[in-house]
Amino acid sequence: MELTKEQIQHIDNHFKKMGIKYWDLRLEMIDHTVSYIESEFKSDNFEEAFKGALKKFNWRGSLSHLNREGWQNVNRKYRSEYNKGFVNFFKSFKNLSLFIISFLGLYFISENISFNVFNKLCYGLFILPLIIVIKEFISQLFKKYGRSINLDYGVTYMTMSFLLLNAVPIFFKDQGEFIQKIVWFIILPVHFVAFYSGYNLYKKTIVKVEFMKKALTS
Repeated sequence: MELTKEQIQHIDNHFKKMGIKYWDLRLEMIDHTVSYIESEFKSDNFEEAFKGALKKFNWRGSLSHLNREGWQNVNRKYRSEYNKGFVNFFKSFKNLSLFIISFLGLYFISENISFNVFNKLCYGLFILPLIIVIKEFISQLFKKYGRSINLDYGVTYMTMSFLLLNAVPIFFKDQGEFIQKIVWFIILPVHFVAFYSGYNLYKKTIVKVEFMKKALTS
């Protein structure tokens, strides 16, 4: 049994009505449903086949709980990719060389300017990647991707290092200059490598979302 576009749209509308708010999560469910119907049902009774698919996957009644399961599954995958990207950064000789040179450059600067200037410089460097984040947010607005669970986590991990590390310098601001310098020597390298990993993951997410969007409209 081969489904028409109207029947596939009916399936999408049903999942939306039952509480699946992320279109890419619905798309995965639609793929499972369509594959099952087309492979298991030979008759042309769509309603009967659709009810059989819902029973098979236990997708009857309210499905809002699947949003939470979707968050958990996608988060596990993205967290794994994020951590892998962080580790893989140091497997590149070019990246490792740049990391060492930047660290030594930061140390050289810290020894040749006042701590007050150095502290302001470090704050400036910390927020510098926000320029890229703002650019990507603006791009999202124009492309109108809609509510996507993949995109939500792509954004989350792109901004993860800001969320986790932004309060650390404030926590140590009452410590001596030596301690504060050590904190910056730790935070900035970790922040930039983490942002590098998160940004690459975000760009992969954009490619995936755009591919899924095309599949949805084709």
